[in-house]
Amino acid sequence: MSNNNELLVSKYSFHFLADKPEYIEMAKIFYYEWQDTYHSFGLYNLQDFIKDMKDTHACNNYQLPILMIALDNNKNLVATTGLEICDVPKGSPYYNTTPWISSVYTKQEYRRQGVATFMINRILEFSKQRNYSQVWLWTKNATGLYEKLGFHLVEKIKHVQMDVTTMRIDFDTSVY
Repeated sequence: MSNNNELLVSKYSFHFLADKPEYIEMAKIFYYEWQDTYHSFGLYNLQDFIKDMKDTHACNNYQLPILMIALDNNKNLVATTGLEICDVPKGSPYYNTTPWISSVYTKQEYRRQGVATFMINRILEFSKQRNYSQVWLWTKNATGLYEKLGFHLVEKIKHVQMDVTTMRIDFDTSVY
């Protein structure tokens, strides 16, 4: 483990939401951050979104969808990263691709410490262990972060009225 990873593990604990369901309150952060996206999935209010999170993400730690959370030593929510079956609505050219990194969020006061990078790498390891050959994501403004992790540009598209970059990481590059 690198020194930075050791530091992160000493400062934060990392869990699946399924193991810490009391942190479902983070759904409020997601809903207000990505409300238009959730509307495209038919989740038009916060109560429906929280119910969806409880019914899906809060009960999985071995199958998709999953959500990982980071807590500081005082048990405050720091960051989240998820892995979805699909993170685009029907009608998208990527609708049948899986899995998708989702819900990458770090609270402002914890940013630029490597927490998101650490969590994304853990999600990528989870994906490899389940024999996924690639992982997808879309982002509005974090392409640099994902490129450093090995993701490459697929295309720029309009997604739920937003200009986003679709990216992918391939684990088996022998096919190229």
